[in-house]
Amino acid sequence: MNETTIKSPGVYVNEISSFPPSIAQVATAIPAFIGYTQQALQNGKDVTMKAVRISSLVEYTNCFGGEYPNLKATATLNLDNSVATVDITPGYQLFNAIRLFFNHGGVNCYIISVGIYKTDGTVDIEDFIPITGSNCFDILKKEDEPTLIIIPDAVGLASQNDFNNLMTSSLQQCGDLQDRFTIMDIYDGFDDRSYDNDDVIDNFRNGVAGSNLNYGAAYYPWLRTSLQHTFSFSGITVNKPAGNLIKLSDIVTDNPYLTQLNNASSDLNTLILPFINTPTYIAPFNVSPYVIAGIGVDIRTAYGLIPLSSNKAEMTTRITYIKQLLNAFIALNTVFTDLPLSPAKGNSVKEKHDSYIIKGSGGIPSNIENFMRELILIDSSFPISPPIGAAVAGDFTGYSAAIAADATIYGSPAPTKVGDAVAYIRPRLEALYENVVTYIISFYKEVDNLLTSLDLQLTSSSVIYAGIKTAIKNAGIVVPPCGAIAGVYANVDATRGVWKAPANVALNTVIEPMVTIDDNMQSDLNIDVNAGKSINAIRAFTGKGILVWGARTLDGNSNDFRYISVRRFYIMVEESVKKATMQFVFEPNDANTWTKVRAMIENYLTNLWRQGALAGAKPEQAFYVKVGLGQTMIFDDILNGRMIVEIGMAPVRPAEFIILRFTQIQQTS
Repeated sequence: MNETTIKSPGVYVNEISSFPPSIAQVATAIPAFIGYTQQALQNGKDVTMKAVRISSLVEYTNCFGGEYPNLKATATLNLDNSVATVDITPGYQLFNAIRLFFNHGGVNCYIISVGIYKTDGTVDIEDFIPITGSNCFDILKKEDEPTLIIIPDAVGLASQNDFNNLMTSSLQQCGDLQDRFTIMDIYDGFDDRSYDNDDVIDNFRNGVAGSNLNYGAAYYPWLRTSLQHTFSFSGITVNKPAGNLIKLSDIVTDNPYLTQLNNASSDLNTLILPFINTPTYIAPFNVSPYVIAGIGVDIRTAYGLIPLSSNKAEMTTRITYIKQLLNAFIALNTVFTDLPLSPAKGNSVKEKHDSYIIKGSGGIPSNIENFMRELILIDSSFPISPPIGAAVAGDFTGYSAAIAADATIYGSPAPTKVGDAVAYIRPRLEALYENVVTYIISFYKEVDNLLTSLDLQLTSSSVIYAGIKTAIKNAGIVVPPCGAIAGVYANVDATRGVWKAPANVALNTVIEPMVTIDDNMQSDLNIDVNAGKSINAIRAFTGKGILVWGARTLDGNSNDFRYISVRRFYIMVEESVKKATMQFVFEPNDANTWTKVRAMIENYLTNLWRQGALAGAKPEQAFYVKVGLGQTMIFDDILNGRMIVEIGMAPVRPAEFIILRFTQIQQTS
């Protein structure tokens, strides 16, 4: 209360603040995972290229689905058909990274889906950074909470250059915003440094840009994990001997289950899955299966959707047709809303029609007349058939006359614009489409159950196949380490503090690192005399398990931000103090405000010192806060509205090298 403004007699209470405001510490381990997902639906809405916050694996699977369904495994057999080795080709890695994150203590994170899984498993740089439009970093930039950037699917990019560009872009955002940190994998990090006569570490160091390096850290090698994974029959390839690909039927002969598996698996992969994996054509519909709403016609009878084994070509045609109709319907609804249903004849009208061609291929109706005809023909409740002839010539004369002949189709009066007709037809078309999709999903489940049954029967009847399946299950899936490392960051931050180096921590659900690293090899990884791009090792130690054995940023030659814990500690303090100081913007730039700001920051840093985040026997030896005229500002700063606060801190640093010096001494008694 401003006491000088009191004018009326009475008693007034003026509460005066005795303590400085406090600083609320920001979160330190909220990763944003970017990559491909099985789906991208939240409450029925498409969330592709949107940041979605989750806090459990259940939430993830509800929104984004599960693992990549087309995982591939190659089993190399010995001469006696026993399994010698198994090579599992890594598919999309985001789901694996999420599982490792939660397995290692992660709690909250954000997901940005750049698209759904592709049937061929490819990763395209333009899905992350398109030539035009918003990219994944534009989306992430709008979110304030994430403090870590992780792109597990970057390792699946087609080239090292694409990988380097994506990692450089990630570092760039961290440097621009100064409130987040990037965890990186090594491209081709599943093999040693001589992979294909190429040094994977040198490729990484030479490719990732040299700016903002203290905002990122890289980890090597990849990990073989015990994560659960599912293989379909069609995903198994057999080698015998020495790299010669063969068919399973060449060694498992006269087995009827194998023939049936081959046929059913082919049908599923070539026809059903491409439809189900296209988000434009799939949604959680709640409709009665098989039956068109309000008509009572069995969809299988109406559309010839008979089992694939009887007529696969017909099934293919019908599925393709319904997708094409939906595409055309979307185009019609947005482009032709105000096009007259019965225009006068004339070249100008025909030209107008021709300018509204619906682009497409493979049987999509080419113009508005044909499409309107298709809409009526597709619904058996319509009692008329549009005449052939004048309508296809480019105008609506005969076509619209047939519609007007039975006004009960649309109600009375009959519509005069395409938009009115579409408004009537829309619910019928959508109901029809939903039932087609429902049927396809139901059929998929039937085929999937059949495959499971046949697979079990083949396993029990073939020792060779049973051995291959067991070997694949025991091999473990190979994943890049970024998800596990993000979980380690979150766990160490929660239990020790962000100032504790996230190293000397055991990894779980990990069978082995894909490359065995010794002290000599790590020496070169840890210290890069050329550019300082340190690579943190993951190593197996006898009796201790598999440990994260490195704590450096990519700016390994810097004395300021060589260590991950120091960089992330500064990010936390800077962001916390920045947000707390916002309340003083436009406050009087005088000693009263300076005192409040200084006291607020000193109290915050004192609490951090007590927790062990700052080094020093006393608070004044661990940090200082300066603000004021003659200390951090001159009178010109006051005139220009600048309040300058200088904060110095002595962060604790990890004991990276512990040296024990032993010497002999003479006895003293």
